Amino acid sequence: MVKRITQFIKNLNWRKILLIIASLFAGFVILLFVFRGPVVRGLIKKKVAAFNQNYQADLQIGDFSFSGISGALIKDVSLKPVDGDTLLKVHSVYARINFWKLLLFKVSLTDLELIDANISLVKKDSTNNYDFLLKHDNKEQTSENVSYDNDYAKETNRLLNAVFYLIPSNLQIINFGIVSNTDNHIISMQLPELFVKEHCFKSGIILKEQEKTNLMMLEGTIEPADKIAKFKLYSADTSKVRMPFIGYKWNWVFAFDTAQFSFEGNHISDGKNIINGSSSISGLIINHPRISTSDVFLNNASFRYQFNVGSDYFELDSNSIVVFNKLTFNPYAHFRPHPNKQLSVKLHKNRFPAQDLFESLPKGLFFNLEGIKTSGELSYNFDFFVDIDNPDSVFLESDLKRYNFRIESYGNTDLRKMNADFLYTAYEKGEAVKSFAVGPENPNFRTLDQISPYLRNAALMAEDGGFFWHRGFIPDAIKASITKNIKAKRFARGGSTISQQLVKNVFLNRNKTIARKLEEALIVWLIENNGLTSKDRMFEVYMNVIEWGPMVYGANEAARFYFNKDASKLTLAESLFLANLIPHPKWFRFSFDENGNLKPHFANYFSFVSNRMLKREMITQEDFDNLKPEIELKGPAKALVIKTDSILSDSLDFVF
Repeated sequence: MVKRITQFIKNLNWRKILLIIASLFAGFVILLFVFRGPVVRGLIKKKVAAFNQNYQADLQIGDFSFSGISGALIKDVSLKPVDGDTLLKVHSVYARINFWKLLLFKVSLTDLELIDANISLVKKDSTNNYDFLLKHDNKEQTSENVSYDNDYAKETNRLLNAVFYLIPSNLQIINFGIVSNTDNHIISMQLPELFVKEHCFKSGIILKEQEKTNLMMLEGTIEPADKIAKFKLYSADTSKVRMPFIGYKWNWVFAFDTAQFSFEGNHISDGKNIINGSSSISGLIINHPRISTSDVFLNNASFRYQFNVGSDYFELDSNSIVVFNKLTFNPYAHFRPHPNKQLSVKLHKNRFPAQDLFESLPKGLFFNLEGIKTSGELSYNFDFFVDIDNPDSVFLESDLKRYNFRIESYGNTDLRKMNADFLYTAYEKGEAVKSFAVGPENPNFRTLDQISPYLRNAALMAEDGGFFWHRGFIPDAIKASITKNIKAKRFARGGSTISQQLVKNVFLNRNKTIARKLEEALIVWLIENNGLTSKDRMFEVYMNVIEWGPMVYGANEAARFYFNKDASKLTLAESLFLANLIPHPKWFRFSFDENGNLKPHFANYFSFVSNRMLKREMITQEDFDNLKPEIELKGPAKALVIKTDSILSDSLDFVF
């Protein structure tokens, strides 16, 4: 039998072989064309039934038909959860597939037309009409069956190829809309028509939120073969583009004039997937209570990025360029998810005009520094690493250097104001509650030599033992703070020096915002590195303005409030008690038991701080040996001491 087959093949010439192959291929194509309708309809019916069962859904397709060799038309599509509101309605979808690629079992769209498609997202209380898509019968992944052997570079390349492969050469969308109804807060987006021809598109967008209407324009280019996509979104009138929903949901304001984004292709090189593109935004306005108490304005920002995706890491390449008003810099970031989560961030900025920094600060974010004029140059270096699974691995370097730097004139606030007498205003939850003079005209003002050395030194050792030699920041304290916060998985500890606390109190309000922390850092750097105020004067002001109890500010008020004596007369034990109150001044009520005695944990605190004072020769051995964790309240505070089980939640005031 084998010999006969071999002889038969030998008798065939190449022309006959080609004819046989062509005949078989033609037969396959004819069979596929003839039976495609019943086969596809049966397949669709089976898939719809399986989908409805798995997702507890009601998916319906009114009609399906072929058009030409490779075109398909689907009409009257609807989707909703069982016993729920309709999520999707589509009048018709027409798609044409690349026939030759289909023969290779690859789906590639050449044309796509979508007419009258509407998505309706409805949420009422705790129920909605879209969660069902996330609830199906697939087994949930657990830590035991999750594999970490994926090659991220190959996976991202595969995903990008799949996405761009499915983008049609010609796209037509007519009357596409999305409506979101969240507990009667209604947002709608309407796209009247969008055509992609010769890789270009431009369309208007009508965005409505409750009674407000925003008209926008969307334009750009898509070139699937080269994996290039560019988008530009801007207002169609003189107003700004405002992002919907975030104001209602999270109290955000995010508005801009023009936003652009581009994806400019990717390629594999040396085992890593290199992704390039850019983004920019102009006329940006941001407002959120956690960022600032007023609008923040940013004229111009752009980002030219290069992302590298390796087999086991994600990386922002240092070739990336960020332009922030007048500043340009090259950030670097590296994240390795497994086996340990490791994050590295670096930023190095060579010498640049100092004024560029202050003119690039977003308006509304740094009120005290607005209008400041400087000369000279600055450079900045930032290096951070942490193995999140090993918090003690934190490495941090941050250094802003100056070269012939000089402040020529001050902006909204003269940062030298602490050198003379000034009016201090205390804040509670962002509201001014008390104002008083910091100077001799205030009967409670005390110079450093009028404050007990026990209290001065106890405050130093408790809050910032290196105050008189550092320049506003202690890197080791900041690293320790980061380490503790990672271990606690929350903001459990700050790393503020006395300089930072003083600037927060004197120049800034007490609102817990990102803007306040950034402005605080810049003002501290300016004061400390330019000798605007001496260390002695800074510490003197600090001891006269910090809070020590309810409406109690300064060392002498504290001495009167707790012990009915002058600040110069405080004992070591009384001073240690007051030093303990600085981070949480309103907690004094919970420092005592029902008999008015200090709680037992104060013994450890007294021992720890006094031991540090002894080593620095701030107290004598006799002081240390005779110290007992005992005090007697004699001032107005005595009447306010309450039992430990009577906790007033509004009296807890964490220092941010």
